[in-house]
Amino acid sequence: MKENARCESSGFGCRTPKFGFVALSGRDVKCPVCHKRIPSDDAEVHLVMCFTRPKIAYNEDVLADEKGECAICLEEMIVGHTIARLPCLCIYHKKCIDEWFCRKNCCPEHPGDD
Repeated sequence: MKENARCESSGFGCRTPKFGFVALSGRDVKCPVCHKRIPSDDAEVHLVMCFTRPKIAYNEDVLADEKGECAICLEEMIVGHTIARLPCLCIYHKKCIDEWFCRKNCCPEHPGDD
């Protein structure tokens, strides 16, 4: 596989390609976004779709009451931590959900609800 992509940072701290993706013809490639194997002939279209799909919006807040542990990092969410509340009302550390959204575009606890 041969890549010809320069990257730039997006708002979530993810690295996204600025230019195209070149692969050897006839070989499957692994998408760096969704990690699916795709035929090289479909790579350009697939990558554009993966990189441009909308992110889940969330409300950012500062935790006022202890809420247990973050389901992503498994560390306690402590009063004063910056959190993200998703539309499904799940709460995570903001930095944890931002990193999660670099890999998947769904709630970690409700992956089929998007």
